[in-house]
Amino acid sequence: MGSAYLDRGLAERRARLEEQQFDGDFEILRGRRQPVDHWSDLLFQSTWWQDAERDIWRLDELDEMRCSRIYGFVAAREEETGTLLAWEATRGPVPTADVAFDAYERGQGQLLEMVSEHGWIHRTDLMVALQRRMRGWPAEEGTCFCGYPVADEWDHSACHAGMEIA
Repeated sequence: MGSAYLDRGLAERRARLEEQQFDGDFEILRGRRQPVDHWSDLLFQSTWWQDAERDIWRLDELDEMRCSRIYGFVAAREEETGTLLAWEATRGPVPTADVAFDAYERGQGQLLEMVSEHGWIHRTDLMVALQRRMRGWPAEEGTCFCGYPVADEWDHSACHAGMEIA
């Protein structure tokens, strides 16, 4: 009886993942996530990491030691990453409509102000998620290692750090 309940929960989670066409950070085509151009594109999200071989991993699939190494890698590149983000923000296309231009200017100003502060990189979504994983917690607060919100109607007893979702 218990395994049928777990199987149904797993099937429901897989069905929801298969329905998903875009998750905000990676395009998912037939279950395959498409890589980003540079790892710094992942700083403002808290779910994914792309390694040097361009393999994409859910942070909850990674163990604490690997998350610690990623954290060190990113932290050591704070200054050059800030420079890269600032440069990319100033060389992009500028919108022509007044409202869009005002929003663009405001966003660009906020980004440039943020990267000029020492330690800014430690406050990004990725680094906060890595800090949680290094403590053995799920990457996002309020979620389980399976990636779904913790709720009474879901049985998360079979979920664990490092679990892979197909």
